[in-house]
Amino acid sequence: MTIQKILVVDDDPLIRDFLNESLQRVNYEVCVAENGNKALAVLKNHSFDLVITDMKMPDITGIDVLRK
Repeated sequence: MTIQKILVVDDDPLIRDFLNESLQRVNYEVCVAENGNKALAVLKNHSFDLVITDMKMPDITGIDVLRK
């Protein structure tokens, strides 16, 4: 399986922006979400090959995002 589309979920804007820019520089299609609720909303309408998520976020944890 080739990874092309990645969802990055992190409530820290510095980490989120760093991952977004770094992954785009190596030609990945990246979508970002600033919290678990926004990630779940994105996942309803789009599919991804990989999800990179912060584990501790204020609303929904990264584990909860991955379970849903």
